[in-house]
Amino acid sequence: MQYLKNDHLPTILPDWAGNPHDGKRFHYIHEPFYPSFRSLLKWQFSPNPQRAEKKADEWAPAQARAFNYLQDKRQDCIVWLGHATFLIQLNGVRLITDPIFNGLPFLKRRVALPFPLEQLTDIDYILLSHDHRDHCDKRSIKDLLKYNRPRKILAPLKLSNVIAPWVGGIPIEEASWYQTYRTEGVEITFLPTRHWSRRGLLDFNRVLWGSFLIRNGNKQIYFGADSGMGPHFEEIGQLFPGIQYAMIGIGAYKPDYMMQPIHTSPIEALQAFRQVGAETLIPMHYGTYDLSDEPAGEPYREIQRHFREAGMQEMLRLPAVGEAVKV
Repeated sequence: MQYLKNDHLPTILPDWAGNPHDGKRFHYIHEPFYPSFRSLLKWQFSPNPQRAEKKADEWAPAQARAFNYLQDKRQDCIVWLGHATFLIQLNGVRLITDPIFNGLPFLKRRVALPFPLEQLTDIDYILLSHDHRDHCDKRSIKDLLKYNRPRKILAPLKLSNVIAPWVGGIPIEEASWYQTYRTEGVEITFLPTRHWSRRGLLDFNRVLWGSFLIRNGNKQIYFGADSGMGPHFEEIGQLFPGIQYAMIGIGAYKPDYMMQPIHTSPIEALQAFRQVGAETLIPMHYGTYDLSDEPAGEPYREIQRHFREAGMQEMLRLPAVGEAVKV
């Protein structure tokens, strides 16, 4: 077993050797996961107990109508653009996470980008958390690069093997967990998640997966990407106390035998949020694509119920697609 990291990047843990790698794929440090073909067959051939409810649920996220932040990078804000795509502006730097703007094979996008893509310009950094097609979309990345020349694409280890042919000469900087990228104006650190990677049938965990902590001064934003519950949430809260905003997934959690190891449900998102110790949760990974068995609006309703029952309503923000949340 070898341990991989980018030797050109600083590491926030003094004794971190890197992510374990057997020469072919990355290995788990906590709670190993493997996508079982048996579970997939069980899911595909078992009836969904919420089938009728899901069919009747036509809920979709609301869309904003004002986008003045597009002309002013000086506004420190977070803008949800659907699924796990966020436009983040901090200290005059414009970032975008896991950009996806279109449908996928067999998956329609349920809510459109609220403004023409050609208006989304002057992107400084593209952040990619892992190689799954709903987070690392070839068409969306190529379309974004028609109107942008970012300084860098910030990625996990080995993702350049996938995306290099798509991006021309845009530099790709890869990191292991606990490493900080070389950026200007903001500090961005790659952190753990409990997830996996694969684009085809034979490339399981060939690419690392993870999340991002973005900060400037005392402003800190945590983009949790895709993750099941694990000890990393509490660890991240300890490493970065005082996070203002945490974006954590609340959708694609049913059936639990298929989804629980890799995604958080609404109640688990509340638990993860508490462990991270952030001030405000902005949920993501819901309402944009039909990825699982729960009805479309259930995550939206359930996250509100859980925060209300916990007496934490003021710590939850549910912005419309395209709405700016001021940092």
